[in-house]
Amino acid sequence: MEERDYWLALSLIPGVRTADLYRLAEHFESPKEVFLAPLEELGQVEDLNPKIAAKVKEFDWEPAVKKELAQIEQQGVSIITLDDAEYPEHLKSIFDPPLALYVKGDIRPQDYYSIAIVGSRRNTSYGRMLAEELAFKLAECGLTVVSGMARGIDSAAHRGALKYGGRTLAVLGCGLDVTYPPENYELMQRISASGAVISEFPLSTPPHAYNFPIRNRIISGLSLGVVVVEAALRSGTMITVGCALEQGREVFAFPGQVTSKYSRGTHAMIKQGAKLIENTADILEELKPQLAGLATKADTTEGKKAALTALTAEESAVLELLPYDLVHVDELIINSALPANKILGVLMTLEMKGCIMQVPGKMFCRRE
Repeated sequence: MEERDYWLALSLIPGVRTADLYRLAEHFESPKEVFLAPLEELGQVEDLNPKIAAKVKEFDWEPAVKKELAQIEQQGVSIITLDDAEYPEHLKSIFDPPLALYVKGDIRPQDYYSIAIVGSRRNTSYGRMLAEELAFKLAECGLTVVSGMARGIDSAAHRGALKYGGRTLAVLGCGLDVTYPPENYELMQRISASGAVISEFPLSTPPHAYNFPIRNRIISGLSLGVVVVEAALRSGTMITVGCALEQGREVFAFPGQVTSKYSRGTHAMIKQGAKLIENTADILEELKPQLAGLATKADTTEGKKAALTALTAEESAVLELLPYDLVHVDELIINSALPANKILGVLMTLEMKGCIMQVPGKMFCRRE
């Protein structure tokens, strides 16, 4: 058995917190030594419940590891353990890092410069638009976008990074061979091709509700900071914020409409000291020391001028009609005096060029 297999074995022990397993590995200086230690030695580890020592000794780890490795090979998944060079540096520094990460795709050194974008599954079209736009801009600056691939804000954040062609990491609350939510199957495939889909849960683990608060510490742990777009006062997003604060990560919040219940969580965070942000520049300025060494790909003023001059006269005319607030396609058709099929084609081209963005309901707005 390789050292990696012992890390995997340790992570597979049921009913034991990761923090306790990590404490055992640190005490014995090797996951292999944990399994070789007598019961009485395990029981002498400081602050360790004796019941945990019994669970370790009772666990029939060899067949469990062989079964898991066979599934891993079948599913085309890779394993990264705490001893591996590829293990994310930020994540390794948290109180209870996952002992083993299941990965579809690849984690690269450039993912050191990661920002998490999170928010409610139930949200507004404004929130989804904001998350997608922010992720697009962060990817444009060379940053990796981290989120949880949940419905709503998370999915919008992943789509924004992918739209730019940037990197994005999705952290799941289930096994990597389980797609949750099921409608995100295609999105999951795109993320694994342009970054990585990650989980600490063994393959075939269902998306139990209690898994998601556990996985939230990984989302914040992978990142330099966490941006909250929309959140109710009581939501999983607030758990991620709590993890971020415990880990010493920066926390940012977008203000929202005062009448929206999806803004109450973000406004409460701002009152408690979270950094109020209005754009990407606010995040970059706050994280400037941590981003030293990152060669950003942000557009220069000249680059923006070049992009605009590359538009046709027709495209420029339609772009001038678009405000930075959302507008329905029917209003654009009326104001442009162009045939419906013509303006739809121009809008599609402008979106491909990154000048505008579309949200559900055939609503469009201009990018910054």
